Amino acid sequence: MDDLRKIRELYGEPEEGPGVRNRVRARIEAGGGRRRPRWTPMLASLAVAAVAAVAFAVPRLMTAHPAEDKVSVLRAAAGVAEVLPPTKGAYWHVKRLINDSEVRELWVARDGRAWTTTRSGTTTVSAPTKEPFTMDGHPMTIAEIEALPGDPVALRAHVNGILRDVPERERGGVVADALSGLLWSKPAPPDVRAAAYRALAELPDVRYLGRSTFAYDVRGVKRELVIDPRDSQVVKAITGVATEIVLEAEWTDEKQ
Repeated sequence: MDDLRKIRELYGEPEEGPGVRNRVRARIEAGGGRRRPRWTPMLASLAVAAVAAVAFAVPRLMTAHPAEDKVSVLRAAAGVAEVLPPTKGAYWHVKRLINDSEVRELWVARDGRAWTTTRSGTTTVSAPTKEPFTMDGHPMTIAEIEALPGDPVALRAHVNGILRDVPERERGGVVADALSGLLWSKPAPPDVRAAAYRALAELPDVRYLGRSTFAYDVRGVKRELVIDPRDSQVVKAITGVATEIVLEAEWTDEKQ
């Protein structure tokens, strides 16, 4: 909680936004899955404090020092990510709205079966997919994603190992993109998501644009991510001319 303490020292004690406490407690009480923490009143209060601190701090940090803003906000998001329990279910489901005109959904069963559905106007197309999860073209299984290190230094080293063939001049942006994929498009457990946030905070290629928006360049193409500081979820991704609104990214028992 060092980052939250620093935020409080700089900007005072935050006030909780409307509904923040209820939202966090609801997520906590609906938990389950991998290494579920033992929730106590103190731990629940810390989770609420983490969310409230980020929600309070982000608007006031935007005009200060960009490098410090990036680290403070990303580390605070990591603190929220690691205490909120994971969702459970038979399928990993990601639903995105593309350029306000097309809805794309990915469904992945735990046994590896996967398919996509694309809806545009009155047309719906479904098709199986062989490699639902990749890291710069390298296929990954659910088991491999769940086994990733929960330590930021070890996670970054692991990702660099996967991307060892990427030229050095491109490495920074590609590593940032690989880590950001663990925040929403892949079923990474809470400790891995938290490690990804902390690793991103230390990458010089990642820039803070304010209003919880971060950017980096992948092989000459700018990519932006917008996070919701209340629950550390990615809500928007912008790559070139494509804007993706993340509607859902979670485990579910509901099949298409």
